[in-house]
Amino acid sequence: MEKKLNSVEAVKVTVRILDELAAAQRPMGVTALADLLNETKPRVHRHLSTLREMGIVEQDQTTDRYRLGWRVFQLGEAAGNQFDLRLRAEPYLARLRDELRETAVLAVPLNGRPMVILNIDNVYARITISVKPGNRPLPHCSALGRVTLAFSPAAAQEDVLGGELLAETPSSMVDPQEIRQRMELIREQFYDVSDGEVLIGINTVAVPIFRDGDVLAGVVGIIGSIQNVPNPPLRRQVDALHACAAELSSQLQSDAYERWRFRRQAHESLNALR
Repeated sequence: MEKKLNSVEAVKVTVRILDELAAAQRPMGVTALADLLNETKPRVHRHLSTLREMGIVEQDQTTDRYRLGWRVFQLGEAAGNQFDLRLRAEPYLARLRDELRETAVLAVPLNGRPMVILNIDNVYARITISVKPGNRPLPHCSALGRVTLAFSPAAAQEDVLGGELLAETPSSMVDPQEIRQRMELIREQFYDVSDGEVLIGINTVAVPIFRDGDVLAGVVGIIGSIQNVPNPPLRRQVDALHACAAELSSQLQSDAYERWRFRRQAHESLNALR
C-alpha cells in the first residue's frame, strides 16, 4: 500500500512539473521548478532526469534548464484532435464580446491556478482592457482564480491557501477563511467577481465550464471598468456568461449546469412555500 501511494505521488509531481513547464513557455531550472511546486530540488531533479530519458523534456546543455520536448508536442497534437477548448470557446467569447461589449477571456486550470489561453478584446471601447494569453492571475484574489480554485480538488485548494497569499491591491482578498467562504458561495451561484482586486477600477465576472460531469474544464469571463461591469454585476452579464458556459459544458459531456439550475428552481420553490 505504501509503495502504491508513493507511486501515485510520483505521478502527481510529474504532471505538476509538466504543467509548470507548459505555463512558463520558456526553459526553467531545477531551483525555480522546486520553488513553484514546493518540492525539494533532489526530488524534482529525479523526475526531470526520468522525463528527459523518455524524451518528454529536453535539457539545454548551455544553461542546464529544462523545456518540454518534441514528444510532448506529438502528444498534444493527438489530444488536440480530440479536445480543444480554445477552438470550441472562441465563437462563444466573440458572442460575449459583441453582446456585452466587454473584453472576453478564457482560462484553463493548472494545479488549482488559472492560465489565460484566449482573450478577445472589446473593439467597441475607446480604451481597451486586455489580458495576454499565458497570463496567470493569482488564484486567491481574482475571479478567474477563485472560480478555478472553488472547483479544484481539495488538495489543490489547500496547496494554494496554505501558502503565502499576496495582495495585488488594497482590495485583494488574502484571508484564507474568507476565501474558503467565498468558494462556497461560488459553488452555490456558479460565478464570482473581483472588483479592484487585480487592478483598481477594473472588475471581472467569471463562470465555470465543466467536462465529463463535474470536472472543471475552464473559466470564461468578462473584464471591464467598474462603471460598465459593476459589483454586483448586471443580471444580463451573468446570464450571458452562464448561457455560453452551459452550452460549452454540454458539448464537453457535462450536465452540471442542468443540475445546478434544477437545484436553484427547487430552492426558489421551497422559499416560495415559506
